[in-house]
Formats: sequence, structure tokens, C-alpha cells
Amino acid sequence: MSIVALRVFIYSVLPVIAATVHVALDKSCRSRLRTLEIFLLYLFGVGVAGSGIGGFFGHFFLSDTVAQSIGWPKGNPFQLEVGFANLALGILGIIAMSRRDGFREATVIAVTVLGVGATIVHIMDIVQTGNLAPGNTLQNVSNLLKPVL
Repeated sequence: MSIVALRVFIYSVLPVIAATVHVALDKSCRSRLRTLEIFLLYLFGVGVAGSGIGGFFGHFFLSDTVAQSIGWPKGNPFQLEVGFANLALGILGIIAMSRRDGFREATVIAVTVLGVGATIVHIMDIVQTGNLAPGNTLQNVSNLLKPVL
């Protein structure tokens, strides 16, 4: 399994599986509201915070490897900017786990804007260059699935 497919699984599918198991085993999850909150906590904690912080480390410390997985040139300083954008989302995900004052909604908006925007850029690249590298194609599943979830 490629690292990109593994990232999609870990940050988009695994939080749903973990939340499902949690709800099935936790006797306090009898109300719909509590069940939805459990799912949100896993999605914010693993899907947003984990993905954001992991994305930061990849784009910041392994930028050439990430660029290669996307099919883009190595050494581009925009990698660092994307890294810091991912770090911001990771921090938002951590904070959103404990807040209920509109912060969660704001975090979802930020994840959605960056995810949809990144997907648009990747699709433009696919159309213009035919670049079907896993990091340019498969990652879009996660970019769009997280906001939907």
C-alpha cells in the first residue's frame, strides 16, 4: 500500500472505524447527540489534528519526498507554506475537540476550504499535465471526505 493510500485510510477511514467501535463498546452512548459527538471527536482528533500535524511534518521535513509523491518538482518553497497551513489545521483540530462555542464549525470551514481548494489545484494539474501520481490523485479522496464526514 502506498504512503498516500495509507494516509487516506488513517486520517479518513480509521477515525470512523474507531468511533464506531467506541460507540459499540461505550454504554454511555445511548443518545444520538452523544454518538455524534464521539464521531466528531475522532474526526477532529485523528482526521483533522493528526492529518494536519502529519502533513506539516511531511511538507516541512520531507518536502522533496512529498513533492515526488505528488509528481511536482522538488525544492519548491511553497511546500513550506503548505506545511504551515497543515499545522494550522492540526492545531485547530486539537482545540476543536474541547470547544463547543462555534469553534468546531469554524474548524470545519477551514478544513473544507483548504481541502476543496487543494483538490481543485490537483484536478487542474491532472487536466493540464496528465499527472496521475498517487499524491496528486488519491489524496483528493481524503481532501473531500473529511469535510463531508
